[in-house]
Amino acid sequence: MIDLDLHTFRIVAAVADTGSVTAAAERAGVTQSAVSQALRRAEALIGAPLFDRSRRPLTPTHVGRMVASRADELARAAERLLADARAAAELPGRIDLRIGLVDSLAGTIGARIVRELADGALALTVTAWSGLAFSHTRALMRHEIDAALTCDPMEGLGGVERIVVFREPYVLIAPRTEIDAVRGKDLRAILERYRLVRHSARSYAGQHIERHLGRMGLRPPRAFEFDTSDALVAMVATGMGVAITTPLCILQGAAHTDGVVAMPLPGTAFSRELLLTTRRGDFADLAPRIAEVARSMTRSHALPPMLAMAPWLTPRALALD
Repeated sequence: MIDLDLHTFRIVAAVADTGSVTAAAERAGVTQSAVSQALRRAEALIGAPLFDRSRRPLTPTHVGRMVASRADELARAAERLLADARAAAELPGRIDLRIGLVDSLAGTIGARIVRELADGALALTVTAWSGLAFSHTRALMRHEIDAALTCDPMEGLGGVERIVVFREPYVLIAPRTEIDAVRGKDLRAILERYRLVRHSARSYAGQHIERHLGRMGLRPPRAFEFDTSDALVAMVATGMGVAITTPLCILQGAAHTDGVVAMPLPGTAFSRELLLTTRRGDFADLAPRIAEVARSMTRSHALPPMLAMAPWLTPRALALD
């Protein structure tokens, strides 16, 4: 079997672009004979002519046009492969990483983050745990995991390094059928009219929200509370009340988002940060690169649906600029 290398593809593209063997040879820095040989090699492997040689300038066939159009794509892929290989070569060996993912991250873009950590430039061996943020705090302190992508800042714990991946504001979600009744009302009036569907008091978000409501002097009666965001969004979508949550948590309940509307939280705004936490001294060089992988996956795969759902959000507000 004849091997077809990237250089040959580039020569085919150069001939298609210039319409001339001579011009393609000058562009590629090779002889005209080398260009002709490359074209014959490519056509022998593909089994079809790439150019109509009866016309001047040389005109690519439909197969030639396809091959030429893919040459730049292949070149970019090869450059990415080379950059990833060089980055992997800088590491002392394949590193085992045990990482905790807070549920709202695990249920949305967690799989993409893990795949990129394993198959991308870092080439890590990854074991991932999902769950509530506080479970990861305990696991990190007990050396059961090496890092956590979490919303728990682990305040008061010494020996913890924290890198902010992104931040997201808490928002109000209401049944889509109630949008006109909710929009423009203050939070007290809304919670007097509708039940508050809560994040579980066992979760960081649930405790964070309760502290915020307490500062505002609001103590709505307890009705429903859930550990998982998809259940919370489903309850609101079916008209059981309103909820205070975050854009990422809403994305976790994607199956039910058609039934809810997200709006800025009335009154004083507050937000949570998604952090990469590690024990001090562990993964000092690697942690910023892991955080950047998580930030990049958030920017490319979570930000667009967030902005579609809540257009008032901005990349700057999410610390993703």
